[in-house]
Amino acid sequence: MKSKIKDLQILFQKGDLNGAKNLCEEILSNQIINDPKIYNLYAYVLYKLNNYEHSIENWKKSLKIDSKNIDPYNGLANNFLKLEKFGEAIKNFDQIIKIKPDRGEAYHGKAFALMKLKRFDDAIHNFKIAAKINPNNPDIYNMLGATFFNQKKWEDACDNFIKSLELNNDHSLARENLINLLTFYQPKKNFINSIIKTNNLLKENKFNFKYENKITNSEITNYYLKIYKIIKNNMKNNIFNSEQIFRRNKLNLDCDRHFEVFNTFKVIPKYCFSCYKIQIEPKNIIDLFKLYIFFDHLNLENNNIRKCIIELRPKVSGTYKGLVYCNGLDEVKIIFYKISSLVKKSFGYDLPIFMKRGCTEFSIPYPKFKEIDESVKYNDNWLKFEKEIDQKKNSTEEKKSSENTLTGTSVSDVLTMRNWLAYAKKIGDESYKQFDIDIPEIIFLNKKLEGQIEFRKKEFQKNKSF
Repeated sequence: MKSKIKDLQILFQKGDLNGAKNLCEEILSNQIINDPKIYNLYAYVLYKLNNYEHSIENWKKSLKIDSKNIDPYNGLANNFLKLEKFGEAIKNFDQIIKIKPDRGEAYHGKAFALMKLKRFDDAIHNFKIAAKINPNNPDIYNMLGATFFNQKKWEDACDNFIKSLELNNDHSLARENLINLLTFYQPKKNFINSIIKTNNLLKENKFNFKYENKITNSEITNYYLKIYKIIKNNMKNNIFNSEQIFRRNKLNLDCDRHFEVFNTFKVIPKYCFSCYKIQIEPKNIIDLFKLYIFFDHLNLENNNIRKCIIELRPKVSGTYKGLVYCNGLDEVKIIFYKISSLVKKSFGYDLPIFMKRGCTEFSIPYPKFKEIDESVKYNDNWLKFEKEIDQKKNSTEEKKSSENTLTGTSVSDVLTMRNWLAYAKKIGDESYKQFDIDIPEIIFLNKKLEGQIEFRKKEFQKNKSF
């Protein structure tokens, strides 16, 4: 048996999980096993192979042999987390705590499960215990910040994201969480943090926008050079994987939920039948920057959600887009006529602008859905599919907070614009050269553009000639 376990360990070191799985099954089929190690190894292999139910069976077999060993409880808890059975995960973390009260990882795991169950106060209590035991773990402070974020306790969230970054300045999740928080929240404390300092400096540098004045190319390039210099001089780590800039209001569109309904059952959720959009198509990257400035200053009665994006969805036409979200046909028509005249004043020329319904993805299986004539109606039989998704989500998922975006340029905006410039360079939009800055390779962008560069180049040339 010892030699077999040694062989298993060698397979682990090589990363040969399937070989380890086969050897475990060979051992278990040939003899009665009273050594929990083989069940632990087999269960761990199954976990790594995403076979969670079978992994759970083998952790339980290990526990029957030795109920004092914490490894099976830890294995069970992690499997239940993957299966989103958070109550079961908590039970197993509690068993670990009972055996080893100083096991910080158990409090950390329990806190995460409690957070997923929306038991935020209990989650915070356990995260704080974990932090006392393991005070140098940046992940704990990031998750503690995320829990405060879910409670809309923005200052506490900010404090803990910063603590995480103090322990690990390259903690990508804490950086992303803090950068996103600063798009709608201005911290009250004088935090010593490079991201906050940079964000404050950017807010002081305002673009001189007036509706009656045309935005010139040189105004755009000079402004971006100035704000990008602020980023370069104050932030060492400038990686930020974002391709769109929002101006949000407090309305949570819950798009993730709607797309889960659509992707699972290929039906369009009822809510989306009243979701209309105004789409504007800039001709080049400078126009996209102009539209960003325009949207930042756009004054609408309901402060409608709006965003500027680079198109990365495979086979979806276009390159640069701006979208204004509207509720119902009447509102979209009113805002369309208002924006159409304002865009021409700000740009000095017409841009393609039109009204549509819902998301582009919905119009692939339902081509007429996008038309504003409302010829495609909601099918009441689809309601059962929506209820099925909602029943699954309600017990485990908190709704994402949505807050009014602060006016003015943020760290998030400047880093996203830098990604836009990399996109422009990739698709052959020569106007990016007017910015006169070094454009780095953006890894996440390269991955998203894989296999569609030529398509994007053709789309750019087509839109450019409009």
